[in-house]
Amino acid sequence: MGIEGTAHTVGASLLDRERIYSSVSRTFKPEKGGINPREAAEFHFNNISTVISEAIEKSGIHEKQIELVAFSRGPGLPPSLKITATAARAMAIRLNVPIVGVNHPLGHVEIGRRETGAVDPVMLYVSGGNTQIIAHKNGYYRVFGETLDIGIGNMLDKLARYMGFPFPGGPKIEELALSGKKLLKMPYSVKGMDTAFSGMYTNAINYIRSGETSEDVSYSVQEHAFSMLVETLERAIFTTGKKSILLAGGVARNRNLRNKIELMARDAGIPVFETPDEYCMDNGAMIGQAGLLTMEHLGPQKMEDTRIDQFYRIDQAVAPWVIEDETVYEDRGAESSVQNTVFHEFRAVRKTRIAKSYRNPELDAMIRGSRMKREISMLVAMQREGIPVPSVFSADTEKLEFTMEKIEGKSLNISPIRRKETAHDLGKIIGKMHSVSMCHGDLTMNNIIIHMGKPVLIDPSMGTLSGLLQDMAYDLRLLKESADAFLENGDEFFALFIESYRECFSRGTEVIKEMDKVEKRRRYA
Repeated sequence: MGIEGTAHTVGASLLDRERIYSSVSRTFKPEKGGINPREAAEFHFNNISTVISEAIEKSGIHEKQIELVAFSRGPGLPPSLKITATAARAMAIRLNVPIVGVNHPLGHVEIGRRETGAVDPVMLYVSGGNTQIIAHKNGYYRVFGETLDIGIGNMLDKLARYMGFPFPGGPKIEELALSGKKLLKMPYSVKGMDTAFSGMYTNAINYIRSGETSEDVSYSVQEHAFSMLVETLERAIFTTGKKSILLAGGVARNRNLRNKIELMARDAGIPVFETPDEYCMDNGAMIGQAGLLTMEHLGPQKMEDTRIDQFYRIDQAVAPWVIEDETVYEDRGAESSVQNTVFHEFRAVRKTRIAKSYRNPELDAMIRGSRMKREISMLVAMQREGIPVPSVFSADTEKLEFTMEKIEGKSLNISPIRRKETAHDLGKIIGKMHSVSMCHGDLTMNNIIIHMGKPVLIDPSMGTLSGLLQDMAYDLRLLKESADAFLENGDEFFALFIESYRECFSRGTEVIKEMDKVEKRRRYA
């Protein structure tokens, strides 16, 4: 039996390895405003016994045949989590069976894998409170990108509520957007594979106040927000080397978002697996599936280990059952194709910004043009300061392509390295870069080439010359998370990097403190 109850939905399901016998849910829908945690918990309290009884009755299975109780430990709203955990413990004690508390997003991944046949995908998990890009690496599901403020679903619900529509508001925004025609300029907030939506919400409210139609605002919000999600998802595909995509969460039911992802996947040559609608929303079956796998591979939990955890992140949950299936994309990245060429007597590469079929053409042209110009200007400025980057030879702004020095070597995520020497060398480079007020903007392992044993930075197309501590902190955070995902003992590598970084940059300690603040803004951090 799987029991779910992290936020607005309480659900229960009976399943085994072969079949889902029942899945029953009740969803709390406030008359006005958003989800009040106390009211949601009261709803759970009044409905959880009925939901469990109905799930057993509809399954056709006697409760004495239940061999395991699984429930969602977190993340979520503490009052709702407490009701769910109490019910699960009571069931396990009464039936005298083992109990496991599982991570809620893990349930979304595993029910999606079960129902679609996806083996080792990159998953886009988009719901009211969650916006995460998740993939498996070295025994854990890692978060490669996520919202830095509010979930995409929350943003859409808040916007709909401002327009006068009840919860859930996402479907209403989708409906209005179908009649929108004018693309309004909105913040396009992407940092590496992370996104932010609060600025877009504020911008949308201002447009409504100024007289723009709800249809055009909804259309513009979806075009910008969903393009951001698809861009970061595509970047995760090429960063991780995964060969498929899995969609999960309530917002994944949005047809516009699905269409954009299907266009991107078609161009990338990989399949998309869509979790069936009945399992996209929170449900007991997903918790039961995660519970089955947890029990098989890790065994039952002691009752005292089933405490709820409102901050329980998926990257804290061990998942040793996934067989990883990866490749290396040599000749292109998420946004560009790279071709070997010769510039006079120098070995070179020609980098071309690829048009994105999933983006509005006007938005796409603006993003590709600005990023190419930024990459060139950042490379020139970095080289001037002695930072190891490729030399730029020529540029064609009309074709959105430029030619630069070819750096022989492999990216840091796949290259064999001397851990201490490489970490110290990289610390010196980034310390020097930050000391002259430059930030890379996408400082992941695959944007660092090991050339003749030394690190060389590539693709600073999202970089800045701002000198802001926050931008420097994002550089460190991206590097830290990338090291954790790709390197064994990535924390040791990052600690060695920080040691060298501090030595080379007088404000290094300030940046590290700012990085800690940034990390605490993540979902459930």
